[in-house]
Order: sequence, then structure tokens, then C-alpha cells
Amino acid sequence: MKAVAGVTITNSDKVWWPDDGITKLEIAEHYARCAGRALPWIADRPLTVERCPDGMRGHCFYQKNFANAAKFGFDTRPVYARTVRRMLHYPVAGDARTLVVLVNLGALSLHVMGCRASSLDRPDWLAFDLDPAARFADAARAALVLREVLGEAGLRGYPKTTGGKGLHVVVPLQPGPSHADVLAFAETLAERMIERAPRLVTLSFAKRGRGGRVYLDIRRNVFGATLVAPYSVRRRPHAPVSTPLTWDEIQPELDPASLNVRTLPARLAHRDPWRDASNDRQRLPTDSSGRARYRRAPAAGSP
Repeated sequence: MKAVAGVTITNSDKVWWPDDGITKLEIAEHYARCAGRALPWIADRPLTVERCPDGMRGHCFYQKNFANAAKFGFDTRPVYARTVRRMLHYPVAGDARTLVVLVNLGALSLHVMGCRASSLDRPDWLAFDLDPAARFADAARAALVLREVLGEAGLRGYPKTTGGKGLHVVVPLQPGPSHADVLAFAETLAERMIERAPRLVTLSFAKRGRGGRVYLDIRRNVFGATLVAPYSVRRRPHAPVSTPLTWDEIQPELDPASLNVRTLPARLAHRDPWRDASNDRQRLPTDSSGRARYRRAPAAGSP
């Protein structure tokens, strides 16, 4: 047994990705290595944990409620769940040790809410999940359209891979708007994207209605919904990682699978693409009544 971030990893040599020989220990080391960059986006957020005690090919399940967390030495926050009509004890992580403890319990992926446990009714980001029908290249093109639309609203987004074929774009927010406010604004932006690129993007939840277009999943902005955390490992071949990117990296030819547990160490030697994001808390544009608004860009040739 070996220790990572002060945590003794049980069954540390257990292979979690048989095709690559990636072990439980390597996943623990990954989370410890990335903690400095990941924790600003994880700390104080209720976590949903995807646990796969036997690795990616074994039985996996999602867990929100950790009533016995004290036994393992990490904190939880109570959140009322309407679906089950009771309080759930969501884990929260404020240090590398907690991330590694969760891995030791079989965690592969960590999913975070768009709000902090200390202010559950006030989201602190606006999020888009760009889900292509088949190709990452389509998600990349959609992300560039979203960047334009955000810019017209005076906002700056920060992209990351999902660990699959899609992309997430997050706009850090100053406290203030409700979840309903943020969702409504996301819908407005999505509608502008559809006006601009109707053959590329859609709001159709039903796959049969998407026609091969990129699904703009704005429901990530509903209270209780989650995004996979930055630097989280995904349960897919080769252990891909949800990786923050610069906008210059959003290219159709990018292979998101190349961003994985074994390639991330080299990337961490370079500047963090999201280094400035945690201090870039933005306000949703509002009208005189205080309602969020979207300012259209002037037409070409307009004064």
C-alpha cells in the first residue's frame, strides 16, 4: 500500500483500466497532482461522486449521500432533495486529501453543482454543455459561435473538454442572480446561437429532433444539476480528463481523448488556461427593471 496526500491507498496496484494498465494508485496521484487547479472549482460545492470500485469495466454507481463521511474524515453539507423529500449529506472537498479519500472509496469522476454549499440559491456560474451527435469537431464549431454570442453580451466564457466528445463553457458569475435568472439568460443566448447557426445547434432534448446538430444543454443551470468537475477523470477508454482549454485550442481537429491521465502531467507544466477565471466574476447584463437582458450586436454597416 502507498500513501498519496497523506492517504493510504488500499489495493493501490488494482488495475482500473485493463487496456492501459492504469491503476487505482495512478488515479489517486492524478487528483493529488491536479488539486491546485481543480479545487477553486470544487471547494464548497456539493459533489456527486461516480464510484467504480472495480474500475471502468466494473459496476459503477452515482452517490450523493455520504451519511458516514465522518468515518472517512471528510465533510458534508446537508441539501434538501425534493425527489426523495429528505436531506442528503453531500460531500464537499476543500483539499487534496479529500479528493484522494474519495478515490480510495472507488471514485472515478466528480460532478459539481453550479452553486456553493454556502449559498445554494445563488449560482456562481453560467454553464453550457455542448453535446454533439457524433463529432467533437461540431462541438468545437458550436463553442466558437457561443463565444461570439457571449462577447456580444459582454461576457467571457472558459471552455473545457467534457472527457467525451463534447465541450463545456463556463462563465463565472458574481453572486446575485437566481438559478431561474441564469437559466433564462442561458436560454436567450442559446436562441441567439440557433438564429446564427440553425444547421449546427439545437435546443431539442429529444435525440430524434436534433437532426445531427449539437445539443445545447442549458439545463446544467437548474438547481441540483451538475457538470463534471475540471480535471475529473471520466469512465471511458484511456482515462480521459475533463480538461480546461484556451480558446485558441478549440479547433475541430483536437482529439479530446488525447487529454488523459497520462498526458496531463506535461500539460500541468504550462500556464493554467483558467488561471484568471476564478477572479473573473461577471455580472449578467440587466435592463432597468433588473431583469437579465441580451444586447444584440449591430447589423453590419449599422452606425
